[in-house]
Amino acid sequence: MNKIKKHSMKKNLLIVLNILFVCFTVHSSYGQGSRYTGSYIKSSTIQHVGKSNFVIEGLEFTSNDRDLIVLYSCENVVIKNNSFVASPAKRGIYLDNCKNITIIDNTFDNVHTGLVAHNSRGIKFEYNDVKNVGGPMKEEDKNNGFVALFDKVNGEGNSISYNVSENIFGQSSPGDLINLNQSNGTAQSPIVVKGNWIRGGGPSPSGGGIILGDIGGSYQVAEDNIVVDGGQYGISIAGGHDIALRNNKIYGSKNYFTNVGLYACNWYEENLGKSYNITVAGNVVNYRNKEGNISNWWYASNVEPVSGKETNRYDPALSPSILPEQIIGRARMSVEPQPEPDPDEKPDDIVLDPSISIYKDTFDRICANCKGSISSSASLSVLNQNGQKILSIPIIGYHTTIDNPIPSGTYTVMVENDARLQIKKIVIN
Repeated sequence: MNKIKKHSMKKNLLIVLNILFVCFTVHSSYGQGSRYTGSYIKSSTIQHVGKSNFVIEGLEFTSNDRDLIVLYSCENVVIKNNSFVASPAKRGIYLDNCKNITIIDNTFDNVHTGLVAHNSRGIKFEYNDVKNVGGPMKEEDKNNGFVALFDKVNGEGNSISYNVSENIFGQSSPGDLINLNQSNGTAQSPIVVKGNWIRGGGPSPSGGGIILGDIGGSYQVAEDNIVVDGGQYGISIAGGHDIALRNNKIYGSKNYFTNVGLYACNWYEENLGKSYNITVAGNVVNYRNKEGNISNWWYASNVEPVSGKETNRYDPALSPSILPEQIIGRARMSVEPQPEPDPDEKPDDIVLDPSISIYKDTFDRICANCKGSISSSASLSVLNQNGQKILSIPIIGYHTTIDNPIPSGTYTVMVENDARLQIKKIVIN
C-alpha cells in the first residue's frame, strides 16, 4: 500500500473512530467449533510411537479396520485442520501415555469416538466439530460413542473446550458425550470443560451430555456449556472431589430415555471414598423426564453439602433455540451465523469490509472472523474510550479470539487485514 493510501486510511479511521465513540451498537455471535475452511489431502491411518515435536495437519482419514490416528508415548504434538469421516466403528484419535497434545480445528463425522486420551497429560481438545458418534443406533449401553473421553488424564493444562457436537437420532449411538474418567487436574489448573455446544443424545439408558468425576477424579470444572437434548441426563457429577458445574444451560424435551437435567451423586463412595468440595452453581435448566414432568436437578445426600445449589434456576422459557439451527460447519457457511437479536438491538451503522466480522461471543470474549486470505501483518486491536490501544494480537486464521480477560467497559475493536478494515464498538460486562 503506498503512502497516500495509508494516510487516507488513517484519516478515515480517525473519523470512523470518532463516530463510533458517539454512536454504537453491540452484536453477539459465536466462536465454537472448527474454524478451518481449507481443503484436505486423503491419508492412510497414522501411528507413531515415542515421537515428539511434530504436526499432523490438513489430512482426511477414513478406515473400517483401525483407529485413524494413534499415538503412543508421544510429546508436543499438534493435530489440526484434519477431517475424520465414515469410520463408525473406529476412534478418530487415540492417545496412550502422551504429553502436551493439542487437537484443534478438526472435523469428525460418523466416527465411533472423536478422542480417547488414556494415561496422558497436557491434553487439549478444542474448537472441533463432532457429528454422529457411536455408529448405528443402539438401544442398550454397549459400545456407545464419545465426543471426547479423558481416561486417567492427569496434571495441568487439560481441556475439552469450545467444541460442537451434534448427534442425529437414529444416525448415531452416543453414550457420555464428554466424559472425565478417573482423571485429576490440580488446584491451580483444573481440567476444564468449557464453552461446548452439544445437541442430541440417546437412546442410551445411562448416557448424556457431560459427566465429571466418573469413577472418581478431582479438580474438574464444567462451565459455560450449552446442552440441548443431550440424553438420559444433561450434565452431571458422578463422584470425586473438588469438582464444579457452573453457569451451564441445559434443555431437555421428553423422550423415553430422559431422566434428569443436572445431577451430583457419588456412585463410587464404597470403593473410592467420600466426595467433598462439590459446587453446582449458576446453571439454568429446563428438562423433562420420560413421564413429561419437570426434572431439572437432583443432589444425592452423599455429595452434600453442595455449594451454590440455591443459585441454580429453572427457566420455563429455555428452549432448543439456545443453540442456532446450524452448529456444525459454521466456518464454511457463506453467510456469517447470528444469534437471535435482542429486541432493542439495532443493526450496525458502519461496515467497512464485509469479509471481516467483529463480535462478542456468549462468554463475553471479543472475537473476529476474517474470510479470504490473511495478511502476515493482520491484527486485532482493542482501544479504550480515550482511543489508546490496550491490546493487539496477530490474526493467523479465519477465527481469532481474545482469551485474556478484559475489564468491564466500552471498547473499540479494530481488525486490519492488509487494505481491509473493520471497526466495531464492544461492551464487556
